[in-house]
Amino acid sequence: MPGPVDVALVSLGTTAGLRRADDAFAAGLRAAGVSCDVMAVRIGGAGALRRQRSVTDLVEALAARRAPRVDARVTVFSTVTAALLQRRAGPYAVRFDAPAALNRQGVSGAWQRRAERRALAGARALFPWSAAAGDAAPGTAPRVVVPVPIEEAGGGAERDVDALAYAGDPAKRGLDVVCEAWEAARPEARLLVTGIEEERARAWLGRRGIVPPRGIEFAGPVERAEWLALAGRARVFVNASRWEDHGLSQLEALSAGALLVTTPSPGPYAALPIARELAPRLVDADLATALAAGLSMPTPEAADYRDRAAAALAPYRPAAVQRLIAEGVVPALGLG
Repeated sequence: MPGPVDVALVSLGTTAGLRRADDAFAAGLRAAGVSCDVMAVRIGGAGALRRQRSVTDLVEALAARRAPRVDARVTVFSTVTAALLQRRAGPYAVRFDAPAALNRQGVSGAWQRRAERRALAGARALFPWSAAAGDAAPGTAPRVVVPVPIEEAGGGAERDVDALAYAGDPAKRGLDVVCEAWEAARPEARLLVTGIEEERARAWLGRRGIVPPRGIEFAGPVERAEWLALAGRARVFVNASRWEDHGLSQLEALSAGALLVTTPSPGPYAALPIARELAPRLVDADLATALAAGLSMPTPEAADYRDRAAAALAPYRPAAVQRLIAEGVVPALGLG
């Protein structure tokens, strides 16, 4: 009879970013010679209850506890939420973009923070996406920072999209802030917003008394290949997240050669220190000012920005992440 698989990865996968991160992590383990089965969590009908953060976490944590299991030497939960209510049976580790200690503040997050302390205390290892997330996680479990790999995706010489934004979750991504900044800057340019259908975007903005400004277009949800192609054609990528658990889209936009114009969003925002180092004037709570600076950046300066962005992303490249998995993750799991 075949023996157990080395790693069972319990994948909550509630967003495209989480699914991509899980797929990359599993592929990295396999490339390091470790067998890995991905156990996808099915939310089911209870997903309709996910209207408030505390209830959402409960629904998803319970769904993760019901996820199918395989005989494995060690289990890795792909988010803190997936680990919160697990029945412990054998060694496990936790991978996450942001811990509840950071992104579940206040009374409504009390139960998640308590459950997180218990869950992480028993983990063999923690694999945060960023150093900031790892530093904020409670407990003394050893941790290895493992970014989601960012492929080289340099764009072409033709930058025919003036500005690009993502608003899959319009409240979290600050679509209202982006629109108000675009209106205030009044550029004679085009802003393309992906991740949200035009009807839904206009309805969401309308409830807040905001009329979409001149020059804005809504492209709706797009496949990842199309998103990377758009980022490779964009002069700037505009972000106004009210909270940022990591910021994959911002890192991908930088990799594709877009200038990152952003508010200093709170959270373990991995691209923020890079953006500040590259061009501090493009990082401002006054997004309209930063936007005007980005759109008016001279061509030679923009070319230098892109070169320095590529160098800053070296730790995120697939080969660098693969070394972390082979030399850090595998031994931490006890599989070396």
